[in-house]
Amino acid sequence: MVTARNESATPALAGALRRARWRDALSTSTFALGAIVVLALALRLVWIAYSDWRPLPDDDAFRYDWFARRLAEGEGFVHLNGNPTAFWPPGYALLVAPLYALFGPEPLWAQLLNAVLAAGTVVLTFALGRRALGDGAALNAAGIVALFPSLILFTGVTLSETAFTFFALLGLWLLVTERGHGPLGVRTLTLAGGVIGFAALVRGQALLFPLVALPFWYKASRDWRETVRRFALVSACAGAAVLPWTIRNAIQMNAFVPISTNAGVDLWIGHHDGASGRGQMADALVYSRPDLDSVAGEVAVNAAGFRQAIRFALEQPLTELQLLPKKLFYLYYHDEEGLRWNDGHGGQPWMAPRLWEALRWTSNAYYYAVLALFAAGLALSSRQRRTPSLALVASTIVYWTAVHLVFFGDPRFHAPAMPLFAVFAAIPLQRAFRR
Repeated sequence: MVTARNESATPALAGALRRARWRDALSTSTFALGAIVVLALALRLVWIAYSDWRPLPDDDAFRYDWFARRLAEGEGFVHLNGNPTAFWPPGYALLVAPLYALFGPEPLWAQLLNAVLAAGTVVLTFALGRRALGDGAALNAAGIVALFPSLILFTGVTLSETAFTFFALLGLWLLVTERGHGPLGVRTLTLAGGVIGFAALVRGQALLFPLVALPFWYKASRDWRETVRRFALVSACAGAAVLPWTIRNAIQMNAFVPISTNAGVDLWIGHHDGASGRGQMADALVYSRPDLDSVAGEVAVNAAGFRQAIRFALEQPLTELQLLPKKLFYLYYHDEEGLRWNDGHGGQPWMAPRLWEALRWTSNAYYYAVLALFAAGLALSSRQRRTPSLALVASTIVYWTAVHLVFFGDPRFHAPAMPLFAVFAAIPLQRAFRR
């Protein structure tokens, strides 16, 4: 016989059991995530200790190291000739400069910063995956990123990929945390906008990042007014984060340059007679104004790049269409760039040829396996109701790909999107583990 007291106790007991199971699952996930993060950090530290990387003159890694050194010395963001420049985004150098100022201008400090940010990226991948898919798939996604060969290799060089990936994911996670519905989370969205703005100072491609959240906000709220309010707030805060650098450029470059003057050059690379869809030297444009000093020439070349690229696109629309699949191919066709930057694209061959070839094969094989899992995860997710958080991950991948279709494709540029690919790749893995 069931008494009234027993009847009232049954729901309470069921609730207690549910809470206990949730605490157990959280404890297990936390422990597993901790182990994955430790593994990720250890692999990157081992690579940094093993590698013999030094910046080679006049490539991007050298420039970021140079700018950080000059900032640490109090000379400002200056060119090799000592004149102000805005050709490279300043964000990564601004992160590294305090370390150089405190501990000395050794690339090791930038590498260690990369390793810490990479470990943070693993945590953020888990956090995004958990919102989108649950704990199990999130741990799979974090594991994929922790073991990703090219992401490990990129930590060994002073390039902006590792830092940008961390701040881009942090911005996305803050957007997801705000949930996108109900009362406006002003503090969280303000912080998200600031983080996205700083990510844009690391890599200018993030400047329009608030656009990726539109599907997320609308799917979460089903209210366009709420969506627009959130978009406006995040965009304004991102703009505010970029504004001080824009003012600096207006003063020192005597021009309106929101982030960098290489945007026009990059656009020209993807839109001119002879464009192949991939990165190539732009000397014909970059050195087209020897009559001007470096500051005025930089600004003039940037403007000329925009003009010539837009004119080419308008006058040759058929060629533009033919370039799109080429750009897509060159953006994703292999995953060797992390390795190639570690030996300066052959300019600093410190690894034994057999080791280099083994790492190249491993990096590509792992990458292609993740792409296959991503395709499977995309297909599986289309058969079920997508969460707003998963829609945010998907729209970010679309945005990142579209940005490079506007400019040009290079396999180095897909690195920041790999944690997002890992979230979808975790879906078939989780199904397999359940079975």
